[in-house]
Amino acid sequence: MTEEKNPRVVESKTDEKEKVERIVIEEEDLDANKDKPGHDVTAEFTKLGHQLGETLQSAWESDERKRIEKEVREGVQSFVAEVDKVLQDVKSSESTSKLKDDATGAKTKVEESELGQKARDGIVEGLRWLSEGLNELAVKFTPPEKPADAPTEKSPSDE
Repeated sequence: MTEEKNPRVVESKTDEKEKVERIVIEEEDLDANKDKPGHDVTAEFTKLGHQLGETLQSAWESDERKRIEKEVREGVQSFVAEVDKVLQDVKSSESTSKLKDDATGAKTKVEESELGQKARDGIVEGLRWLSEGLNELAVKFTPPEKPADAPTEKSPSDE
């Protein structure tokens, strides 16, 4: 959609700008308003602060807040009891015991076998290679140190 300016809109905006009056507020005008009732900003902020404090205290002490807090506490306690029950069931089940025994047996076989030793050696070698590569990369990104006796660049103000 192209932006063509409607002459009526331009005239209307121009008329509005001409109608706007500039209001200049002098410091004397502000000082004069201090004595008038209803113009004490500090008192209004103080009043607002007290009202806000009373409102928050009333909300905190309300029966509804206490009821909601009680429901949340009971819900959390119920959740914890259910999770604990499930964990106890899993710990005492035969399948968990069998799975644990199988895992222990597999671990022992891997530790005792030549394949397990080769895997450990390969992992160690791979980690060393990765560490060296990261060290080389860090050196590339580290700026070279300037010797203490090297001349520094002269700034335009030194000349």
